[in-house]
Amino acid sequence: MRKVNVGVLGYGFVQETFHLPSYKEIAEANVLAIAGRRKKRAEEVARKFGVKKVYSGDDFIEKACSDPEIDVIDIGLPNFLHRKAAEIAAENGKHIICEKPLARSVDDAKAMLDAVERYGVINCYAENQVFFPQTVRVKEMIENGAIGRVFWVRSREAHFGPHSAWFWNPELAGGGVLMDMGCHSVEVARYMIGKKPVEASAWSATLVHDTKAEDNSVALVRYEGGELGQAENSWAAHGGLDLRFEIYGSDGAIFIDTTRETGIRVFTVAPEEKVGYVVEKAEAKRGWMYPIWREHELYGYLPELQHFISCIGRDEKPRETFRDGYIVNCILDACYRSVKAGKWEKIVIE
Repeated sequence: MRKVNVGVLGYGFVQETFHLPSYKEIAEANVLAIAGRRKKRAEEVARKFGVKKVYSGDDFIEKACSDPEIDVIDIGLPNFLHRKAAEIAAENGKHIICEKPLARSVDDAKAMLDAVERYGVINCYAENQVFFPQTVRVKEMIENGAIGRVFWVRSREAHFGPHSAWFWNPELAGGGVLMDMGCHSVEVARYMIGKKPVEASAWSATLVHDTKAEDNSVALVRYEGGELGQAENSWAAHGGLDLRFEIYGSDGAIFIDTTRETGIRVFTVAPEEKVGYVVEKAEAKRGWMYPIWREHELYGYLPELQHFISCIGRDEKPRETFRDGYIVNCILDACYRSVKAGKWEKIVIE
């Protein structure tokens, strides 16, 4: 398979911690450029990962997307820039990988979907949690009938809040924790259930942080066969990242605990500087801990990007596309409408 030249938009947490380390391990991927508004920061990250080209300034998106050597644009930008970046990339004939959520609204998501379909580019929705090694294995077991008919999926993602200021502004992010983490949780449930979502009921509140956005949420999503997806999300939970899934079937149940069952348990009272990295959003490095290892792989980023690069190199449709991201936005839109209305709301998918 030919080498696929990647242009990376953004130099923040998701790119520096997950995408760029993953690309280093994918033989078919060649990160050709890093682009971001601040030149100094873009150059710093480019040096760290051995990337030759840097695009910066207010028009960094246009510059990267017009580079004739770039095959695919990887969008790891704040939510409010996703639509602009995707439309410009598609107009320039670039294939696209876009981080979750696809967009901050249904309208933006539909515009992005329309753009990639209009220009015929391969579009990849980067929902890493459906690429967890555990998630993929569990899906195989479900398809083989290991727990019978799946009727209830409970998913939980929680920590004490995001790392960048724009997340806390619902005008920029599209919402609070329901948008930021709920997009993960509802898509994992949809992936496991494998049917069409029809209606949603949700609760959200701001209970701990002084912010305009909700910091806690619960969403219930009903599927066409009566199955239920239950998503619990919080920006107010201490103890570092908490990722868990429970899948209940007519003949059994499956439990996944990504961050509390890492295979490593440590107890220490040593100085924190000697402990090193523990897990994403860790607040303390003393006492009992469950250190994560190869985070970019266990959180699904490496297998996700391997799959996307392979599909682009072979001109094949990926497992997760902008259509999937659009459906997630439709589900979340129904959830937010339910919060306001206090009742179940229909999920409208065009």
